[in-house]
Amino acid sequence: MKIAVTSTGPSLDDNVEVRFGRCPYFLIIDTDTMQFEAIENPNIAIGGGAGIQSAQLMSEKGVTVVLTGNCGPNAFNVFGQAGIQVIVGVSGAVRNAVEQFKADGFSSASGPNVASHFGVNAAPTGPTPTGQPTTGPPGQGGGMGLGMGGGRGMGRGMGRGGGMGRGMGKGMGRGGGMGRGMGMPAAMGMPSTGPAAGFPEDAGFQNPEQELAALKQQAELLEQQKRQLNNRIAQLGSGRKAVAVVDSSKCAGCGICADVCPVGAIEVNKQAVVNVEACTGCAACVSECPNEAIILAQRKVHPS
Repeated sequence: MKIAVTSTGPSLDDNVEVRFGRCPYFLIIDTDTMQFEAIENPNIAIGGGAGIQSAQLMSEKGVTVVLTGNCGPNAFNVFGQAGIQVIVGVSGAVRNAVEQFKADGFSSASGPNVASHFGVNAAPTGPTPTGQPTTGPPGQGGGMGLGMGGGRGMGRGMGRGGGMGRGMGKGMGRGGGMGRGMGMPAAMGMPSTGPAAGFPEDAGFQNPEQELAALKQQAELLEQQKRQLNNRIAQLGSGRKAVAVVDSSKCAGCGICADVCPVGAIEVNKQAVVNVEACTGCAACVSECPNEAIILAQRKVHPS
């Protein structure tokens, strides 16, 4: 049997991550052989629809059961449509969780156990995908704010008092700058003034060790962002993207999806019709559809 477990890291000895859509890793495990594939979650920092897109990813991987800490309603709906069982409330080492599952120690969830957007602003519960803890040295602020492409957060920030502000600027997130005295231009997210990595002379570090730890953590965060950018580049290069798909047997033509679509990609003529070229896969329509008639799916998109 092939199952998926949300994980704080890429091994069976890492802990089960409490968040589904924004977990650092998915471990796809063959319960008969315990062989597994570690997948770095490409949806950890997107602005919305992380649970839906992560659930769709699990469906594409052919898993039959998902073990996690918590699962929201949007992801749970996708699992229901795909015939995937969900087990929530799982904790401890991934290896132990799988053994407990094999011993029939869990029961499938009858519904979601958290509200939509659970974990959007929460820090990871264990090591980040780079293996580094999410908390920084004393005196550092909290959070890199809105991350790349509108995603939220990437662990703890690097600034004094107020963290690293909002995102990496236009093109890599929302908002500009990286907080107090970081000296990083909004457009590129690269250092412009001060010592290495953009820290000014008055950054407030009490000793070289503290500054070194902060620089290392910033480097890890930038490396994580680089991997996410490369994942996105590979996705775009493949000509596939997540788009809204309408189930005509459920669609009532109410028009709510067209009203909430931020890019006008949906028209209603008795039933909703999605322009896949314009759809950004934001999942706003999925969240608002009263009949659960819309899901996100990967589709081949031909360049215009």
